[in-house]
Formats: sequence, structure tokens, C-alpha cells
Amino acid sequence: MSIKEKQAAIHNKGFDMTQERLTPTGEITDFSKIKIGLKAVADAVMELSSFTNPKMPYISKEEIIKALATMDYPRMRVISKFFYAASGIYQTVCNYFAKLYRYDWYIYPENVKKSVKSEKVVEEYNKLLSYLDGSYIKKLCGDIALKVIVEGCYYGYIVEGKDGLMLQELPQDYCRVRFFSNNMPAVEFNMRFFDEKFSDINYRMRVIKMFPEEFAKGYALYKQGKLEGDPYGDWYGWYLLEPGKVIKFNLNNNDIPVFLNAIPSIIDLDAAQALDRKK
Repeated sequence: MSIKEKQAAIHNKGFDMTQERLTPTGEITDFSKIKIGLKAVADAVMELSSFTNPKMPYISKEEIIKALATMDYPRMRVISKFFYAASGIYQTVCNYFAKLYRYDWYIYPENVKKSVKSEKVVEEYNKLLSYLDGSYIKKLCGDIALKVIVEGCYYGYIVEGKDGLMLQELPQDYCRVRFFSNNMPAVEFNMRFFDEKFSDINYRMRVIKMFPEEFAKGYALYKQGKLEGDPYGDWYGWYLLEPGKVIKFNLNNNDIPVFLNAIPSIIDLDAAQALDRKK
């Protein structure tokens, strides 16, 4: 790489998000090596819920009905998450239904040619078993089910690690589905997420590194003003993620938290119990 190219790469730091970038010292940064604090962590994914700032919401039955009537999904999630934390009844019901299914799994070899040696089949079979064991499928599915029940939906980007499959959870408020590819949802992600949630540019770049490479490309297009919104007041910054790499789960073909309409009854029950205590 020439001196001019190195200078250009350093000048574009934070905006030219190619797979390999230069550090201020002129060294190449490898996106596959993610450093958290003082330690390098292989195959790391980020827990996005740690970057949210939950506030005590004002919640009444009218507020819940209004959110349902207007299909205000972000507000529904706030209400459901609050009651999951505050109401033992609501939390117990959500946990029960999320863990009701055992999420057992198995693999079965098919279309094995007779010419293939049995030792080779067993070897590949054991490799696949080890990979799936390292994916912790039961825990992963249970966590996803709980997210769907409490928050209405789950978005995840598939990360193929060395020892197992992982999912990088994506924030629902910055994801949307308008199209389908091979009967699977084609997920769009709004790159404004990184600017709005991480004000410090250096820390923001570290966070982007922890996401798959595709997000760095989308963020670069966003900063260059190339992700314009569709007509009729659509937000700018939407980037279509690679179909097949992103999954979305919900129930009943909508993103309404499953037991949200039971919360008014819980509010009535709390009010009745408070009245009894006064008596």
C-alpha cells in the first residue's frame, strides 16, 4: 500500500468502513479479532439490552388500548417489559410459556453414498454433533421464545463461529420487514442506531466492529448519505441485510407481545387488592 493510500485510509477513519482499516500507527485492523477491554474475545456478540435506558412509564388501561389500536409496537414493548419486571403474575406466565417446549433436536444422515467409508461418515457426524452442542440450541431457543413473548418479536443475525452457531441480537426498533425472499423475511436495519445510541465516535467504531462486516458497509453508505428513505416521509438510513443471514421470529404474524392484552386485568386485580387492604 502506497503512502498516499495509507494517508487516505487514516483520513477516512470512521467513515471508510472496509473490511481492513488502518490504525493511527498505520497498522491494519483485522475485523475478525475483537478486543473487549484488555482481552481479545473470539466469536463475540454484543448484548444490546445493556445499552438501553429504561424509564418508569406511565401505564393505564387506556394507554395499553391506545397502543394496541394504533399498532404502536415500541410502546407495547415498553409496557410489556415493565410489567415483566414489576408483576410476578405476568413474569410467571411469560416464563412458563417460553420454557414449555423442550427444544430437543437431532440430526440424521441422508443420501450417503455406498462408496463412502463408515469411518468418514462417523467423523463428519461427530463434527456436526460437536458444532450443534457448541451452539447451545436449547438455551438459545428458550431465550428467543422469551423475547418473542415479552417483546413481541426477535431479530437476530446468524454468526457462524468456530465451535458453534451464534446469533447477534438486533434492536427491534431499528429493524423492519417489508419483503420476503424464499418465504423468509428480508430484514432492513436502520444504521442511525449507531449514531443515536453511541455518541462517542471511538466507542461507536468499536461497537460496529463487534457486528458482522455487513453492518460496517451499511454504516459507511449511511455516512455518505447513500441510504435515502423511500417517498412519503420514510426514514433515511435503512439498509437491506443479506437474506438468509438474518432471522425474525414472532407469533400470530404480528409483533404484539403475546400477553399484552392480559395486563389490563392485572391492573384491575391490583386495584381490587389495594381496595381490600384499605377496607
